[in-house]
Parts: sequence; structure tokens; C-alpha cells
Amino acid sequence: MKTSTKTLPEGYAQIGEINLKKNKKLAVTLNIAAFIVFVLIFFLLSSTAALIRPDLINTSGTINLVGLGVGIVLTVILMTVHELIHGFFFWMFTRARPVFAIRLFYAYAGAPDWYIPTRQFMVVALAPLVVIGAVGIALIPLAPLSWVMFIIFFVAMNTGGGHGRYSGFHPPAQVIAN
Repeated sequence: MKTSTKTLPEGYAQIGEINLKKNKKLAVTLNIAAFIVFVLIFFLLSSTAALIRPDLINTSGTINLVGLGVGIVLTVILMTVHELIHGFFFWMFTRARPVFAIRLFYAYAGAPDWYIPTRQFMVVALAPLVVIGAVGIALIPLAPLSWVMFIIFFVAMNTGGGHGRYSGFHPPAQVIAN
């Protein structure tokens, strides 16, 4: 199968399922792994940014209520952009409108009635990581100094938490291989 379809092609069969609502141990494990990846990426990006922008070293890391409010608003925007990128690629491969939803602690895009080949689904799954990561890294040397740590935080959050924390709480699509 080379294209997405709404009917299971002949010769294909579902051989398993990953459902984080049902598999709490896997959900906890993925959250722990996501946090570790977030910390690692944040440290690596901060260290790299300090080499690119030496003026970062001499800044104070105080957080005020305005900064916290901005951070919360930007987190919601990041989650929305992340899911829109997924949705765009779902649409590219299915030519059908994707499903979007927002819950208290996560948002998602999906194509629940579609069977999507593994390679296409990998593009859908990795697109926000690549797009947001590339844009964020490109902005580090260009952004005002006061925004650099926000950018690093959001790139790290997207890298660590974007797929570990929120994946599996919804049926994004059925990925199949022959």
C-alpha cells in the first residue's frame, strides 16, 4: 500500500494496538522518557545558545508574573501550531479534513478513519519536531535576547513532550505495514 485509504487493503491485518488510556504503565514510562528528553534538549540548546549568543551568560533568570503569563499563552500557541502541522500532513496524505480537539492537558490532530502507510505516518508524526525545531533553532541567533530562553524552552518542550506525553490518547490514524 503506497497511499492512505479508508479500507484495509487485502493482505493487511491489525497485529497490535498501542492505547495509552488502557496501558497506564506505558503512559507513565513515556512521560518519564519525555521529561528526560526535555531536560537533555533544554541543557544542550542552552549550552549551544550560550556559545552562539555569549550575552546570554550575563542575563538573570528571574521569572515574573508577566513572563509566566506569556509562557502559558505561548505554550497554548505552541500546542496549537504543533497539532496544525500534524493536521496539514494528515490532509496532504488523505485529502480529507483532519480531526482536531483540545483537552485540559493536551491537544490532538487525527485521521481516525484512515489507514496510513508507515512512511506517510512517519512524516505526519515527525513534521512538528522538524518544523518547530528548525524554526526555533534558526531564531536563537536572531531573536531578541529576552526571547531566547523562551525559544529554547519551547523547542525542548516540543521535542520531549510533543510525542511522549500526548500521543496515544486519541486515534490519530491506523498505521499499517504489509
